[in-house]
Amino acid sequence: MFKVRFLFLLIFLSACNVVKVNSNFSTRKLTRNSIKNFDYSTPDFQVNYWKGGEGPVIVLLHGFAGNAQLTWKNELLALAKNHTVIAPDLLWFGKSKATLEPNLNNQTIALKQLLNHLKIDTFSVIGQSYGGFLALNLALNNPSFIRQLCIANSPGNTFNKEELTGVAKKYNVENVADLFIFKEAKYLQRLYDLAAYKKHNLPSFLEKQLYDTYFNQHHLALIALMKSLQKEEISVAKNSTLWPIKSLVIWGENDALFSLKEGEKFAASIHADFYSIQKCGHAAQLDQPKLFSKAIVDFFNH
Repeated sequence: MFKVRFLFLLIFLSACNVVKVNSNFSTRKLTRNSIKNFDYSTPDFQVNYWKGGEGPVIVLLHGFAGNAQLTWKNELLALAKNHTVIAPDLLWFGKSKATLEPNLNNQTIALKQLLNHLKIDTFSVIGQSYGGFLALNLALNNPSFIRQLCIANSPGNTFNKEELTGVAKKYNVENVADLFIFKEAKYLQRLYDLAAYKKHNLPSFLEKQLYDTYFNQHHLALIALMKSLQKEEISVAKNSTLWPIKSLVIWGENDALFSLKEGEKFAASIHADFYSIQKCGHAAQLDQPKLFSKAIVDFFNH
């Protein structure tokens, strides 16, 4: 009987767009809690972002997949109780786009222009994975703007890039960029296996819906963005400028992309507290959402 019900459930789910339904549900929940969606446009770019809450400002920067809503929905709701939260879709992700050259510095410039537009001069920031590189670049070049800094599963400027060669070999790709940028939905399972500690086989209909929603756009820009990130050097010498800033580095102990030792090394270089989460991979929001959210809320509330 259970198998029959499960079969009917799969048939029902495959007949509707589960990803779109979930996104609409998240939008309604955020909006009910006064976290609303906005656009900011200049001649060079358009940034879509979420903003809500009251109090000290926290900027949330997502990683190299999905968008702000998918990554930060739970954290936006939790942090908005005591803070003003701002979560942009980074350029070439979600609904944000640009005519600029795809690189980390232009991401930083666009973010600073958005914050200037919102008349925000001091703030806290959290960046996850790729968003962590952006948060670090922003903080190193504007340390006086930053009240608190949180980096999640992003190894910053002390990372041994040779480790990525081993990751690419393990997943049978030429370059790590191939794990994040692909032109067929079937490769989404490979990315999920890389990011998550808890393994699940994604149904083919769900792979296609996820791919069409979050991955099937801006391929050339994202390739350029990933290649530029691998070439760009964020000065390690500047790390001492961050020592006065209250900082936290969060890591999934089982991260298959960036090893735990790289997280510990980076945290030491910026004099940050280090918090690791057991049975957790690269995407803590997937594996341990409650522990991840609690760690962030506790950090920013103190």
